[in-house]
Parts: sequence; C-alpha cells; structure tokens
Amino acid sequence: MKMYDRVKLIKERAEYLKAGVKINEEGIIMGENRNGYVLVVFEGDMYLDADGVYKTTEIDVGIKIEDLELCE
Repeated sequence: MKMYDRVKLIKERAEYLKAGVKINEEGIIMGENRNGYVLVVFEGDMYLDADGVYKTTEIDVGIKIEDLELCE
C-alpha cells in the first residue's frame, strides 16, 4: 500500500472506535508508513455552521497497515 491508495478498514480496535472509525469504512492513505502505521483520512460530510463557515466531519487517524485492505 502506498500514499493516495483507497483502503477499507478490516479489523476493529478500541483505538479506532475511540477516534470514530468503524470496520468497513473507506478512506485514503495520506501519509507514509511509520512503525507499521499509516495516516488514513476517512471521508465525512461538509456543512455550513451557524456563522456561515464551512466545516467537515472527516476523521484522520493512524491505522495499522495489517488492518487495511485495498479497495478496487
């Protein structure tokens, strides 16, 4: 797996659940391998808040490479 690959989370861990990511969610690798982990950005929603500022609910979290599967 390399940067910008689309991946799916295939293993549930407490650290991922705490970050708000569940099994079978898809994201994009946005960082190089560091000690067996890669930074994955899981897509969220964009919305306009009360002040007229666009916000996003995307989640970025370090995921063990062995817990990911490439998407086709």
